[in-house]
Amino acid sequence: MSSVEDLYLGVIKDGIARHPRSLQKRIGPSEIGRPCDRWILHKLNGDGEPDRGPAWKPAVGTAVHDQLEQWFDAANRGGGEVDRTEWVTEWQVTVGQIGGQDIDGHSDLFHVPTGTVIDHKIVGPKQLSKYRLHGPSQQYRVQAHLYGKGFTADGGWGPCRNVAIAFLPRDGELHNTYFWSEPYDAHLAAEAMLRANRLWTMLTVVGIEAALAASPLCDDEWCTWCKTEKRAQQRAAGGSLFDIGELRVVPEPEVAPRPLAALPTAPARCTACGEPLSPIAAMGGFTTHPTCDPETPAPTPVPATPQPAVLAPVTNLFDR
Repeated sequence: MSSVEDLYLGVIKDGIARHPRSLQKRIGPSEIGRPCDRWILHKLNGDGEPDRGPAWKPAVGTAVHDQLEQWFDAANRGGGEVDRTEWVTEWQVTVGQIGGQDIDGHSDLFHVPTGTVIDHKIVGPKQLSKYRLHGPSQQYRVQAHLYGKGFTADGGWGPCRNVAIAFLPRDGELHNTYFWSEPYDAHLAAEAMLRANRLWTMLTVVGIEAALAASPLCDDEWCTWCKTEKRAQQRAAGGSLFDIGELRVVPEPEVAPRPLAALPTAPARCTACGEPLSPIAAMGGFTTHPTCDPETPAPTPVPATPQPAVLAPVTNLFDR
């Protein structure tokens, strides 16, 4: 029988798995700006994303989005009249076409008086610091400008003039929010759709395998496809033990035993006096000291070189 904990977590996991965001396989505005061509190709091919377990952090972000939608809807005091609406929440827009099919998405928020698209991002402290320092990623910028393209093309709420991203702290206080914005750029949005259509054309002409072979693996830590394929390649090639989760004991190379040094032998001794001979004399075959052998002539003394009584004075040139 399952424990209460298993039942509790099971309901949460099932809710995450059944959410429309988790079930969506078709590419959307939030993914078109991804830097990895392989990600775009997989999404255009309708491939399911590799399993990474329950997406808890995105689920938290979705819950915050739902609450923000209610708050901004309540902030509209126009009594439901369109011409007095200030905030437009979760509005569906068409951002363009890929392969002849409309690409739709739901914009988080549109401020009608200023013509500003606003996207909510619920992030942790590390990501919040990064965006505050470097600004949003290209993927987030493209998403915001695509929504701006959709509102401009729709025309019902007026043209988009600015795009903004509100980075809300998931683990901090509201005053830590980083609000980024820039003018709407129609060329950036059009270039993103053009790139997606180029990849679609390659996919339909050569097929998914050839298209992937022509696209290198990326280094994005959030790209589940490239990350999964890199691990598979490392396993096949016997890669790092930290990547495959296995420990392998590498035997140390065998070292041949070093020969023992020869023990020193007793020094040879003079047969006449019994005292030790010098090693050089012993190696030369001598058995006695020269002084102990009567047949060995005594060494002839070398006469000293006579020295002059008085040395000539040395002239110092600097005394002149």
